[in-house]
Amino acid sequence: MASPILVFTLMVLLILLGSAVLVLVLHNIEASSFKKMYATLTNMPVAVVIVRSKDGALLYANKTCRELIGARKVGSSYFYPDDIEPQMICDVLRPYSHDKRGRGRSEVLQLSDRMALKLQVSGQQVRYKWQSAWMLFLFKPQDQQSTQTQLEQEQRVFQSVLNSLSELVYFQDNAGNILGTNKAFDRFWRGRVNEGLIDSDEMSYSAEASLSGNNSTHTWTTSPDGSSRLLETNKTLLIDDHGETIGTLSISHDVTDWHEMQESLKQEIEKREVTEQALAQRNNLLDTILSASQDPIGLFNEHWVYVGCNEPFAQSLGYTQEELLGKVASDVLEPDKWEIFEGIDREVMEKGVTSKTEDYVILEDGTPIWYEVAKSPYCDPTDGSVGVLIMARDVTERKMAEQQLADAIMELQELSFVDSLTKVANRRSFDELLRRMWHNHVREQKSLTLILCDIDYFKAFNDNYGHQQGDFALREVAKVLRSVIHRETDEVARYGGEEFAFLLPNTDLKGGEVVAANIHRQLAARGITHQYSDVDTKLTVSLGVATLIPLPSQDYGELVEMADIAMYKAKAAGRNCTMSLSDNDELNNDSNYTHHNVTYM
Repeated sequence: MASPILVFTLMVLLILLGSAVLVLVLHNIEASSFKKMYATLTNMPVAVVIVRSKDGALLYANKTCRELIGARKVGSSYFYPDDIEPQMICDVLRPYSHDKRGRGRSEVLQLSDRMALKLQVSGQQVRYKWQSAWMLFLFKPQDQQSTQTQLEQEQRVFQSVLNSLSELVYFQDNAGNILGTNKAFDRFWRGRVNEGLIDSDEMSYSAEASLSGNNSTHTWTTSPDGSSRLLETNKTLLIDDHGETIGTLSISHDVTDWHEMQESLKQEIEKREVTEQALAQRNNLLDTILSASQDPIGLFNEHWVYVGCNEPFAQSLGYTQEELLGKVASDVLEPDKWEIFEGIDREVMEKGVTSKTEDYVILEDGTPIWYEVAKSPYCDPTDGSVGVLIMARDVTERKMAEQQLADAIMELQELSFVDSLTKVANRRSFDELLRRMWHNHVREQKSLTLILCDIDYFKAFNDNYGHQQGDFALREVAKVLRSVIHRETDEVARYGGEEFAFLLPNTDLKGGEVVAANIHRQLAARGITHQYSDVDTKLTVSLGVATLIPLPSQDYGELVEMADIAMYKAKAAGRNCTMSLSDNDELNNDSNYTHHNVTYM
């Protein structure tokens, strides 16, 4: 029979062995769970970070987080950027150490004496590799003030273009509410705005009509001076980026004179059937109207022979009035125009319909003019022959206003891709270009080189010379960087703060190092004084050069990470130098970095 002491000893050993097995099982579960989660967390578009509870040490940060706060991954280790200390994170999380349900609130992390990064933070406490830790999700709130300022600037530019138009312009939403007007509209309809609104039902309005341009209506009204005016209103659908109708744009033109002239001509032509004497009188009146009209007016018969016109019409075709009469249209018009107009004119005469087109001509003195041309059928009562009445209206001013509006829109789009301070491409433009270049180089299997550039001791420059001088220095550095690249396909962008980036397509590592050497040389030649730098009395930069021949299985974030690591190594090596890294190198092996000190010729 075993002694009690032996039995007790066996029980203790069994308990210890069971505890060890349980701990081992729990450890394996934890490790395997995180291993399954790792691929998902790494590619999440949301910034994810795991920090140790007791001291705030960084245990893990996915790609999105590293881009957001500037964290770095070297081998299997993670490091905060220089401006963030682990104790800072620990201090922020300490008040919530007893909160087991997670949290969500805004925190301000002070990165330096002059700037702060405001993040929306949520997360919960977890166990990571046998340690108490926090898994946090970081979001950068939208800068509402910046967005509002840009929106106000766009609205001012857009409104100034509208106010330069002589036409009456107003916008409505889908419910018919007025969203905006221009000055011409306000002056004409002062105190009687509702009279100026055109009901969509009056126009048989539809999306097809808007696209074809056949969505105009004519209304008689009274001008502010009491005279009767005929307005031609064109209403166009406003479509958003998703193809949804969000309202309408209405533009009204005063066509009273044009209408009265057209009606007068039609009436005179119809009265020619009365008598030869009346016909002669009307011809005299017609000649008077033709001579008095500023707009081009012409007539040709069924054989396309010009039988009447005024001087502006003849000049638009490069002739005088006497030279044009009796000529055939096919001998006057350019072959490509004649081929288009012949079919239109034949349809006008045979079907008795009115046709409206636009024509662009350049006068003999080089003046370009846009005409809105209306072609109407007429019948000569003396012999029953048919022909075409041509009335052209000069719409050059309207076309120029439309072009100004298009140019303003293009300018606004360009501003959204250019850094306002340095006038080089901004981060948004850089990211889009990198994405396109990456896919092209995957397909072509060519080398793609990225250079990251960081100004050395720029905080000390700002602190001692002031932010205005700091902005001047950033603009000067941007000029130097633009002067270094010469190919149209190369791109330099402001990556953020005092960092710039170069994208060099179809460029190997040696070519990138040549560009980097030129950057150091040109910046030294510019000689921007920096008495508070620890490496030189002039402004200098640290450069990280990375080259890849992209594979379909890779992500362009790997190229950015390589260049970032190379730049970090350059700063660690004393700054004012270049470190290089290619796809043949191991990221965690310091011996694979190529170091280039700066020498000045």
